[in-house]
Amino acid sequence: MGTVKSASIILFISSKYKTDTYVTVEGQVIDKVTNNPLVFVSVSAVGSNVGTVTNTEGKFTLNIENDLNVSQISFKHLGYKNKIVPLSSLKDKNVTISMEAFAVPIEEVIVRPSNPYELIEEILRKIPENYCVEAYKHMAFYRETIKKRKKYVSISEAIVEIYKAPYDNEMKNDLVKLYKGRKSANVKTQDTLIMKLKGGPQTALLLDIAKNPYVLFSDENLENYLFEIDEIANINDNQNYVIKFTQKKNHEYPLFNGKLYVEIKSLAITAAEFSLNLENEAEASKMFVRKKPLFMTITPIATNYVVKFTEDNGKYFFSHARGEVMFKVKWKKKLFNSKYTVMTEIASTDRTNKNVIKYPRNEQLKSSIVFEEKVHPFADPEFWGKYNTIKPEESIENAINKYGVRLKIQNN
Repeated sequence: MGTVKSASIILFISSKYKTDTYVTVEGQVIDKVTNNPLVFVSVSAVGSNVGTVTNTEGKFTLNIENDLNVSQISFKHLGYKNKIVPLSSLKDKNVTISMEAFAVPIEEVIVRPSNPYELIEEILRKIPENYCVEAYKHMAFYRETIKKRKKYVSISEAIVEIYKAPYDNEMKNDLVKLYKGRKSANVKTQDTLIMKLKGGPQTALLLDIAKNPYVLFSDENLENYLFEIDEIANINDNQNYVIKFTQKKNHEYPLFNGKLYVEIKSLAITAAEFSLNLENEAEASKMFVRKKPLFMTITPIATNYVVKFTEDNGKYFFSHARGEVMFKVKWKKKLFNSKYTVMTEIASTDRTNKNVIKYPRNEQLKSSIVFEEKVHPFADPEFWGKYNTIKPEESIENAINKYGVRLKIQNN
C-alpha cells in the first residue's frame, strides 16, 4: 500500500489583476503536514490548454481569458490525486484545498516485467503511439537565471512561440521564435564575464526526452545503464512505473542517474527527474564549459533536471522542463572559491494544431545564441499581465532592484 500523504492549496483571486479580458488566480501549494511547498505542480484551466506550474516556493499565477468560459481549475502533482476546484469558489476569499496522495492497493498492481531493459526498449518504440505525430504550436514562458551564491547576477525571461515538431521523426526539430523578452540591466562586468548561458529556449527544449530520447538513452549508451523498477506511483490518477536508472561503474564518460515515470497501460513517459553523474569532474566540466580564462577552473558540483508531460485524449504533450547546475569557480590567485547556479526553465502555457507553420530561418532562435543578448532591459510591464508565466521565487522587479541599478523602460 502506498504511503498516504496530504497537501493543501491556498488560493485567491487578486482584484488588482481583474481586467475586462482576463482574470488572474494566484496561490500556493503546500504540504498539509509539514507546510513545505510542493514544487512544479501543474495548474491548468479545465477545458482549455492554458496552464502553468508552481515555482520552488509552491507559488503560481494563472491568467485566464474571460472568453474561454473557464469554470474549474485543475491541480496535478506527482504522487497525488488530481484536484479540481470551481473557479467561482476562489473569487472572494482565500481557500484551502487538501490534496491526498494516491495509494496503490496491492490487488490493483499490474504485474511488473522481469526485464527492465526490455521495458525501456518498448517504451522508446511506443513514442510515436503515445505522442503527437502532427506539428503543434505552443505558447511558452521561458526564464534563465544566474546566481552568485544567493544573489542574482542575471535574469532573462520571455514569451516564446514553439513549433513543436512531430514525435515520429527525430530529424524534424522543434523551432523557437521570440515573441517578447526582457532582462536585468547593468550587471557587473566581472560577473558577466564568468557566466553566460548559451542556447536559451532551444537548449531547454532538449529536455523533452520523448522527442530527444538520445539525451538520456542513445543506442550506444543504453547498455551502460542499470535499470530497476523501483515502485508504483500515481500521476494524474493513473498508475505509473517508477524506473530507476544509474550509470554503470565501468563507464567513465558522464551519464545520468534518475527516475522515469511511465504510465503502466500505455508505456508513455509522463515525467522524469535526473542528474548528471559528476564523479569524473574533468569530463563533466567539458560538457558545460565552452570558454573560460586560462587562470580559472570551473567545476560542476550539482545538477538537477526535471521534465513533465500532460495527457490529452490519449496523447501526451510536452508541458514543463527545468534544468539547474551549480558550479564551483576557482581563480588561480584568489584564496576562496565562488559558487554560481545557472537555471533554465520553460513551460508550455497554451497549444494549438491550427495554422501551424515553420518559422523562417531569420526568425528562429538558434541553439548557438546567448539568449540574454537577444532581449532588452525590463520593459512594457503592462504587456506581461495577461500572459502566463512561472511565478518566480521573487518578482523579477524585486530581484533586479537588489542590484541597486536603474532600469530603463523601453519598447521592443
